[in-house]
Amino acid sequence: MNRPAEPARAEPDLAPLEDRIRQLEAHMEALIEAVAVLARGLERGPMDEPQNRRTEEAARRTHELLLLAKSARPDQSAGRGS
Repeated sequence: MNRPAEPARAEPDLAPLEDRIRQLEAHMEALIEAVAVLARGLERGPMDEPQNRRTEEAARRTHELLLLAKSARPDQSAGRGS
C-alpha cells in the first residue's frame, strides 16, 4: 500500500517577521523612554511646594512601574537602556 509522496513543505521565511519584531521592540523602547522622561519631568522634589498632588503621584508611580519593568526584563543587555 503505497501512499502518494507528500510535497516537501517549504520553511516559511521568518525574516520579515523578525524585522517587524525588531521594529516593534525599538518603538517600545522609544515609547518607554518618552514616558520615563515625562514622568521625571512631572515629579516634584521633596522640598518643592505642592502644586498638583494627583499629577505628581501619577508621575511617581509611573516612574516606579517603568523601573520595575526595566529590572524584570531578562533580555536587558548591559549596552542597552539606562
